[in-house]
Amino acid sequence: METTQLTLGGLLVLEPVTAFTDFLITLVSFIGYYKFINKRKKGGLSITYFAYFFLFMGLGTLFAGLFTHAFSYIFGIDEAEPIKSWIDNLLSNAHNLPNWLFNIVSVTFFEIATIRMLSKYIKDLNTTFFYIVIAVESLAAFGLILYFFKYYIAAAHIGFALYLISMPFQIINYKTNHSQYSKFIIIGSLLMIITLPVMLAKLEISKWMNFNDISHLTIMITMLLFMKAGLNFLQEKPKNKKSHHQNHIE
Repeated sequence: METTQLTLGGLLVLEPVTAFTDFLITLVSFIGYYKFINKRKKGGLSITYFAYFFLFMGLGTLFAGLFTHAFSYIFGIDEAEPIKSWIDNLLSNAHNLPNWLFNIVSVTFFEIATIRMLSKYIKDLNTTFFYIVIAVESLAAFGLILYFFKYYIAAAHIGFALYLISMPFQIINYKTNHSQYSKFIIIGSLLMIITLPVMLAKLEISKWMNFNDISHLTIMITMLLFMKAGLNFLQEKPKNKKSHHQNHIE
């Protein structure tokens, strides 16, 4: 893949379209954070955690746009140089780590938020069990990233959150309660699947629109759908009354 570049006011910018599409995700994410953090009194911890999901997603893509793409040359990385130790690996991936780690934190907040939200609709959902599973998996992903320095670990964390933790219950909730909240989470999660074949095939429309750019645009739309889901959550009232245990949790 050819590395595109341009010069703005004497400043060299690598992969400008990829950086720009990262910044689009950042913009949408920060708007989502602003919307939901200002509604935390109405939505409680569910909406607060959902706001943090948007915040850390925005921070991750901001760092990715700046350091993984636009100004990666600042780090003087030589990909041909062999990695001899964990310290070498750490230094060679310093520009990637903020994005990867913020990504893990963001998706963890998404998991916690959606489980709390689902407990509003699904009677006797064992939230404590899922919080333990989320904590163990997230810490494992965090540790594995810092040991192997591979993005696919963060990608696996996203897959776990969307398709194993969230999706089954979103489908149940949508079928049972016809919840618009769950509908938009499901649509957004299914849209994210598109990024997998795009990345694996390294699909490239032109040198100015490669697989990273297409994936970023897909993620941006997904974030907009998740934003719509959160707004619906604030408006919806569950059709079935919850147990006393659920009310205590919420």
